[in-house]
Amino acid sequence: MKKIFLCAALAVFGFTQSKAQDDFVDKAKNGGFYVGANIGLPLSTTSDITAFNFGFDGAYLFEVIDNLEVGGLLGYTHYLADGSYTTYNWDDNYYFSRDYKDASFVPIAASARYYFGDHKFFGGIDLGVAVNVSGDAKSGFYARPKFGFDLGVVALIASFQSISGGVDYDDDYYYGSTYVSTSGFSSFNFGVEFGF
Repeated sequence: MKKIFLCAALAVFGFTQSKAQDDFVDKAKNGGFYVGANIGLPLSTTSDITAFNFGFDGAYLFEVIDNLEVGGLLGYTHYLADGSYTTYNWDDNYYFSRDYKDASFVPIAASARYYFGDHKFFGGIDLGVAVNVSGDAKSGFYARPKFGFDLGVVALIASFQSISGGVDYDDDYYYGSTYVSTSGFSSFNFGVEFGF
């Protein structure tokens, strides 16, 4: 009798495991593709060298449990340089000027979002790496917590974007001293997202 009960329990367990895996595969197949665009205002030391940020991204998310979606994200974000550093050395009559450069990154991240209540509001986060593709900045850790309001096909999103890859502008004339340094790039962003 015990053997029959054990065999039945294993059969039920195997069936539920198989069913759970099938459900997971079905949810992955039935995931949604999201494309978004955003503009941002640089924060902290980022505002010392940049004036504006814009970007776009695409994500594929699928529901793993009720109201929770996870997936991957690939994007592009660009910080527009703001002005230059200038100084004058009175001892040597030397005028030094260097323009700041734009910085571009390609974020590659895992993405997750959780829908609250009636599926209108959601909170989420993207975590990964931002690869520098232009400018003097370094690649770094990418984090973007966000909050959104889903209007159906379109969602409005507010987010905080942070990239740990900073930039140092050195003054070769003054024995390689650093005159401007940022610990990373950060901005507060607003955007829209389209779901398919």
